[in-house]
Amino acid sequence: MQQWTELVKKILEYHSDADKALLERLRVFLVKIPRSKEQEYNFNRSLAVARTLVELRMDTASIAAALLSDGVESGQVKLQTIKEEFNDDIAFLADGLTKIIHISSRARSEIQAEEFRKMILAMSKDVRVILIRLAFCLEQLRIAVKENKKLPEKMVKEVMETYAPIAHRLGIYWIKNELEDLAFCLNEPKKYAELGEAVKKSRLGGEDVVKKVISILKKSLRKHHIAAEVVGREKHLSSIYSKLQRKQISLEDMHDLIGYRIIVHKKADCYKVFGMIHSEFSPVPGRFKDYIAMPKSNGYKSLHTVVIGPFGNRIEIQIRTEKMHQTAESGVAAHWTYKERGGLNTKKRSAATGYDWLKRMLEAHQKTDDPSQFLEHVKIDLFPNEIYLFTPAGDIRTLPRGATPVDFAYAVHSAIGDHCKGAKVNGRMVPLKTPLETGDSVEIITSKTQRPNKDWLNFVVTGQAKYRINRWQKELRREQGVALGQEILTRELQKLQKGFALGGKAILRGAKLFNLSSEKEFLFQVGTSLIGPLQAVHAMFPKKDKTNKNDEPDITQDEEGVKTTRASNSIGGSGKSMHLKGILPQMAVSVARCCSPVPGDKIVGIISSGKGIVIHGVECPNLVALQDHPERWITDIDWPEFSDKNYIARLRITAHNQRDALLLVSQAVTTAKGNIVQIKYQDRLSDPVVLILDVEVEGKELLAEISKHVNSLPIVKKIERIRG
Repeated sequence: MQQWTELVKKILEYHSDADKALLERLRVFLVKIPRSKEQEYNFNRSLAVARTLVELRMDTASIAAALLSDGVESGQVKLQTIKEEFNDDIAFLADGLTKIIHISSRARSEIQAEEFRKMILAMSKDVRVILIRLAFCLEQLRIAVKENKKLPEKMVKEVMETYAPIAHRLGIYWIKNELEDLAFCLNEPKKYAELGEAVKKSRLGGEDVVKKVISILKKSLRKHHIAAEVVGREKHLSSIYSKLQRKQISLEDMHDLIGYRIIVHKKADCYKVFGMIHSEFSPVPGRFKDYIAMPKSNGYKSLHTVVIGPFGNRIEIQIRTEKMHQTAESGVAAHWTYKERGGLNTKKRSAATGYDWLKRMLEAHQKTDDPSQFLEHVKIDLFPNEIYLFTPAGDIRTLPRGATPVDFAYAVHSAIGDHCKGAKVNGRMVPLKTPLETGDSVEIITSKTQRPNKDWLNFVVTGQAKYRINRWQKELRREQGVALGQEILTRELQKLQKGFALGGKAILRGAKLFNLSSEKEFLFQVGTSLIGPLQAVHAMFPKKDKTNKNDEPDITQDEEGVKTTRASNSIGGSGKSMHLKGILPQMAVSVARCCSPVPGDKIVGIISSGKGIVIHGVECPNLVALQDHPERWITDIDWPEFSDKNYIARLRITAHNQRDALLLVSQAVTTAKGNIVQIKYQDRLSDPVVLILDVEVEGKELLAEISKHVNSLPIVKKIERIRG
């Protein structure tokens, strides 16, 4: 088995302490597995994957798991058998690998989001799982291109939008680049071929220009007595195509089609080479990047500069040490440490490149209840548009482009984000929604009384910030529900005038009767009308309370004999009941008559004892009196997207006092397809006269149309909406 001998030889080249006995047992085990023609084909694919893992310098457990995976998938090899024949580590990797399923980039269902979450969790537990998966994706696409096979569009899109970005995040750029190139070739074979030919024709310096430039660079390095290795490569076609599409430019406008790398022994030599390059060739202004001083979040370090090359074209040169180069090529895998028969050295593994990101994903997995929300957080964090920011102490924080001081605060610590009151950027106070730029120094000002603001969700970009703000809003709603429940029960007991007291024992008794987990849950359900007030009183005082049955709410009995009652949250106007966004179903909700908000208006909810939630428009003047009671405000609510309900809005019309004024206004409302509920004169004898008009509308758009028609009447001098 020549392929096996070569594979083992390469493993031993970089991992001399590899368990040779395990590798031999693995060879014997694999030979004994009977295979059909199709299964033999799959095994050869696994063998190719193993060779890719060797390029990544992976440990023997990872390579063994890859070689056994087709047997596990077909059911020929059991996980228990792998444990017995080899070890738990290999069994764990083989199991994790089989659990990663294809995720469609368009899929948003909870099941698919949950599977994506499982994949990230598996990565966080042991990143080798995803490294093996990346190798399988790469081989699958290589085979498809080689055999001219058409892969499902869904599968190719998954590679482009999920696995290639993950490879980027983990710093394995050569896999990321090849995945994108292969996907481009499969998706757009004609464009791929045409672009390849166009790139060849655009070369300055001939077909062997790369060799010529490498020779010139080596000569310059020798002249400056710098020992270094020089390699060159052309820019990947997928990257070229993406840039052409994104910037809407032609191939002639691209000047970085070929990149060169200079690899030195010491970090100090990187800056020496940088100085040499700029002394030998003309640098392009604004194209120097120092990723050594400010590494990327996946650990990537290098100096980048663009200069005018020896043949007149722009060339990009990357300068790095051997260690930096290994990280740049293999990312997480470059930092792998081996510990045979015991898996990985976990202390060193935790410090591995790319693990900061994995740890953040694990934290999001543990904290987020909604899988689809988790998927969205991961998608945000997968893409590499990043900025580099400084804390006042000089520490670097990496955030997605578009991040704000609030995102920065949460990146430093969740408690700092929760109590963020203001921010200074480069020593100056700025609004919290200000987008930050690379190099900004950010100082967060906190206050013990400050709490997360729902409006922050309109501008934060990181998953961590969104999660913390949403969680706080959820907790706040719950606290408001508990407080309202306590207030409702207190008032109900006062009405009964029987000397009942709202004590802890009574509340606990009520919670137990309804099989609830705690007294707070009982109060919350009363506050949100999931349990009626009188029903709650009966539960708390089952023997003492003998209220008039005519005063009781409608009570029904379920199959288990537990009494329940539910109040609808239908709100103002006519039509069927509906639910507001941000308020739990079946909470008691009503529309304030003072301002009569309609769909399209910005609204807030005010907790009102005995009424539940009362909806006001944000411009309602009556809200001023409630400014000192923030615990009663519910700000994160909105109208439903669809509703067949109508709402009452009130208009004040100033018009010339003439006999047919009422008729003309009524006709204008009818023409606009509105419905008048009530109309009256404010002062019948004055001129101009004031009409107060109550109209039934579906939302703000219809109200605007009615106002437009009425205002167009010659007799109308002014029309305004009454909001309080």
